[in-house]
Amino acid sequence: MIRRFLLLFAFAAPVLAAQQSAPLAPYAGTKVAVVPVQFFHVDSSGWGAPAGLVLRATFDSLVSVALNEHGLAGTWATPADVQRSAKRNVMYTGDPRNLGAFPVRYGAKKDAPIADPLASNLRRIVALHDARYALVPVELHVDAEKAGGHLGVRLLLIDARLSAPLWQVDLIGESAATYSPKLLEKLATRVAELVVAP
Repeated sequence: MIRRFLLLFAFAAPVLAAQQSAPLAPYAGTKVAVVPVQFFHVDSSGWGAPAGLVLRATFDSLVSVALNEHGLAGTWATPADVQRSAKRNVMYTGDPRNLGAFPVRYGAKKDAPIADPLASNLRRIVALHDARYALVPVELHVDAEKAGGHLGVRLLLIDARLSAPLWQVDLIGESAATYSPKLLEKLATRVAELVVAP
């Protein structure tokens, strides 16, 4: 619990910055592979959100749509693209929904290289998409509040060739009394808006 608090505190400034700008805009014209969500965490089962596997799969689909709608098709490989290429190359990449991301689940240290198996798995994925960078939605989470809850997603941008973390943020969605699919859609859209401002 303390570790989780420290992570959110460390990410507070990037979250505020992300709400006001598109911090990933410099990568808009660069090939980036966006992998599926790696983990799910829920603080409140009473908020009415779907089960973790369903929520993760839906979020991956919504992010794929949002990235394409923001003009990144053909440049950014979406989670849907990554999963399709993995199915065609299953002996090479394995399952992109399980990349061994646990060491960075609560954040990556700026000067510490990404460890295996995550590092080698990401190198294989970006190679299939002629990319260098990978955006990893590390954890989709449901957080309880006094009057309901909110969704959030922890994102990590990695230079996969150098196994180097470049940028990270905990993107927090809107608060609401109960879950609705629109909240997940808005969070997915905000991921795309980190690259292409609305």
